[in-house]
Amino acid sequence: MAMTSTCSWGLGMCYAGEINGYKIHAQVLEHPSKQGIAEGRIVQFYISKSGLFSLGHCELSYSRGWDSVPSTGALRAVVEQAVRQIDGKQIDWAVERQR
Repeated sequence: MAMTSTCSWGLGMCYAGEINGYKIHAQVLEHPSKQGIAEGRIVQFYISKSGLFSLGHCELSYSRGWDSVPSTGALRAVVEQAVRQIDGKQIDWAVERQR
């Protein structure tokens, strides 16, 4: 399922959707940012199985930086697909690990 814009959020838009059985919530700026995932437009990004996005319910979160960079596997695939849908780019995980 594609992520869709749902409302305005700060200096950008809120996107929500479901990818590979995970619920997604993201803040997407109008223009790319050094603080975004892969220096793109996604500056906040949350993945949850339950659809709840508090700290105790998220499988993974990014808020202008990774709480923990996803290892290979399902969560990384979800992030990659979301970044492709929103920014049309690939993620260099070696660079992301150093951020």
